Amino acid sequence: MRTSTNVLIFMVFSTGIMWSACKPEPPKRCFLASEEDAQKKMEETPMTDLTNKADQAPSKKTAPAPIALPERDTIDAKYKWDATVLFASRDSWEQELAAVTELVKDKKLQRFKGKLGGTPKAVVEIMKGMSDLQLRLEKLAFYAQRDADVDLRKSEGREMMERVKALANLVESDTSYMEPEFIRLGQKKLEALRDAKDLADHRRYFESLIRLQKHVLSGPEEEILSRAGIMGDVSYETYEAFSHADLTFPTVTDAEGNKIALSAAMYGKYRSAMNRADRKKVFEAFWPVFKQFRNTFASLLSSQIKYYSYVAKARNYPDPLTAALFPKNIPTDYYKGLVKGINENLDAFHDFLNLRKKMLKLPDAARYYDIYPPLVTAPPKKYTFEDSKKLILEALAPLGDDYRKLMEDAFREQSGWFDVFPNAGKRSGAYMDSVYGVHPFMLLNHNDDFDSVSTLAHELGHAMHSAYSMKTQPYPKSHYVTFTAEVASVVNETLLIEYMLKKEKDPEARRFLLSHYLDGFRGTVFRQTMFAEFELSAYEAYSSGKVLTADALDEMYLQLLRRYHGHDKGVMDIEDLYAVEWAYIPHFYYNFYVYSYVNGLLAATVLADAIVTGGKPAAEKYISGLLKAGGSKDPLEILKDAGVDMLDPATFKKAVDKFRQRTKELAEYAK
Repeated sequence: MRTSTNVLIFMVFSTGIMWSACKPEPPKRCFLASEEDAQKKMEETPMTDLTNKADQAPSKKTAPAPIALPERDTIDAKYKWDATVLFASRDSWEQELAAVTELVKDKKLQRFKGKLGGTPKAVVEIMKGMSDLQLRLEKLAFYAQRDADVDLRKSEGREMMERVKALANLVESDTSYMEPEFIRLGQKKLEALRDAKDLADHRRYFESLIRLQKHVLSGPEEEILSRAGIMGDVSYETYEAFSHADLTFPTVTDAEGNKIALSAAMYGKYRSAMNRADRKKVFEAFWPVFKQFRNTFASLLSSQIKYYSYVAKARNYPDPLTAALFPKNIPTDYYKGLVKGINENLDAFHDFLNLRKKMLKLPDAARYYDIYPPLVTAPPKKYTFEDSKKLILEALAPLGDDYRKLMEDAFREQSGWFDVFPNAGKRSGAYMDSVYGVHPFMLLNHNDDFDSVSTLAHELGHAMHSAYSMKTQPYPKSHYVTFTAEVASVVNETLLIEYMLKKEKDPEARRFLLSHYLDGFRGTVFRQTMFAEFELSAYEAYSSGKVLTADALDEMYLQLLRRYHGHDKGVMDIEDLYAVEWAYIPHFYYNFYVYSYVNGLLAATVLADAIVTGGKPAAEKYISGLLKAGGSKDPLEILKDAGVDMLDPATFKKAVDKFRQRTKELAEYAK
C-alpha cells in the first residue's frame, strides 16, 4: 500500500520565498512546493493496519493468537534507514534547532527589508541567505519525521515536528514583506533580476514573480493572509481527528463466524473479501456511520471550500481552480479537458466492469461492493526483498546503464535508502522522502508479495527522480511538483508490468498481472477523475451561491458515482446509501490535487511504451527531460521535453487505448 508521509516540508511559498509549513497530506499553502513525497496512491490504497488480525475478535471456532509485529531493535540494521547522515544524534539536532531559532527570533530575516531593490549582487546575498535557511529547516523537519514514522507509539518525533512547524510559521510571517517588495520594483527590474547571471539559480523565482505579480498583495496584506493561513488547516485536521479517532463502527460477523470490529483499516481489508455476502455486510455496516454524521462532514468540507475560495478571491484569481493551477502554469482547460476526456471514454471503464462481473461469476447485477475483490484467487507468488530488488533491476533495464548504476547504489547493503520491514508502531504503507544534499529515504512495509514489489518499484521511481534532480539542479530548482512526480513512479510500475507480461507464460500468472494493471488504472484514472469532477462541481456550486448541505453534496456525488459506473446502463447498480462516500474521502480538502494522479498515470503509460519500443534514445530523453529537470521549468514543459505532450489529445487516446487493449487480453482468459 502507498500512503503519504506527514513530513513538514518548508518550501517557497506562492511565487517564491514566502515561507509555509506545508504538510503534504494535504498540501496546503505551498504553491510551488515540492510535493513528491506527499503523493502516492491516495484513498484507493488506504493505510492498512498491519496488526489488523489482532483487531479482530476471536473466531467462535478457534481463538488464534494475535499476529505480533517485531520490535524495531530486533530488525537487522541493513534493513533500516539511518538518519545520522543528517544529524549525528538527537543532541546535534537540538543544537541546530537552537541555532535556527536564535536566527529567527532575533528577527535577522528582517535585515533584508527595504533592500530588495539593490544590485544583483546584493539580491544574490539575500536569496542565498533565504535558501540556506530554508534547507536548514527542511533538514530539521526531515530528521524529526524519520524518527516519528518508525514508531508512532512514541511522542518524541511528533513533538520535534511541532517545534519545527512553529518555527517555520514565524519565518513565514517575518518574510511576508519580500514578494510585495520585489513586485514594487516593477516589470523591468524584475526581468533584469531574472536574467542576471549571478541569480541563475533563482531564475524560476523571478519568472514566477513576473507572471504572478498581480496576485501578490501588499506587505501588510500578505502578512495578514499568512497569519490566517493556519486556519486553513482546521477543517482538514478536524475531519482527520473525527473520522479516524472519534467515529465508532459496529462489529460484524463473517461467513466463518469471525467477529470483525470495523474501522477504516478493516473496511479497507474486507471490502475486497472474496465472499460476496461478507462484502455486502461490511459495506452496509460501514457506510451508515458516515451517513449518520453527514451534516458534520458537510460543514467541514464546506468550510474548507470557503477558505480556499476566500484565498483565491483575496489573491485576485477568478476562481479557486485557477488559483490552484495558475502558479504551476497549468491551464484550467487542461483540468476540465481531462474530466471531459474521461467521460467520453467511460465505455472503456464499463467494458472492464462488465468483464469483472463475468470473471467474478456474479449471479445478478454487479453492486458497488463488487468493485474491489481480486479477479485471481490462486495463492500469489512470494517475493523476498532480495527477489524484489533483482526483479526490478531486470525490469528497469530499458532505462539504461546510468539508471541501473544508481539503483545498484540504492540497493547495496546498508545504503541507508530503505526502511524495509514492518515493526511494532511503524507507520503503515510506503513513501519516499528526500532532502537536498543526502540520498532519498524510502519507507516500506515489505510483505513478500507482488504488491510489495510494485510498491518498491513505485517508490524507487520517486527516489531516482529526487536523486537525479539533486545531482543535476541547484537547490532552488530541485523541487518538483505532483504533476510530474507521479510520472516517475508510475513509469517504473508500468515497466515492471510490461517486463513480467513479456516473460510470463503461465495463464494464471498473466491473469493476475493483467487484473493488477487494470484495477490500478481503474482506481487512478477513472476513480480519481470522478473525485476531480466532484471537487470542481462543489466549488462551482458554492461560487454560484448554493449552500453545500449534506443533501446537496449527496446529490452531486451520487449522480457522478452512477454515471461513472454505468448505473443507468445496467453496468453496476449503485444504491442510494453510497451517496455519502464523499464524506470519507480526505482528498477533497486538498485544493484541486487528485487530477495530478490521473495526469501521472496517463503520461507514464505513454512514456513507458515509448521507452520499451524506442529504446535508448527514448530512455535518455525521459531521464534528461524529466528526472534531471527537477523544478527548473513549468511541469507541462518538462513532460514535453521528456517525450509526452499532455495538451495533445493523442496522448490521452494512447493511454486509454492501452487500457482497452489490456481489457481485451484479460477477456481472453474469461472465455
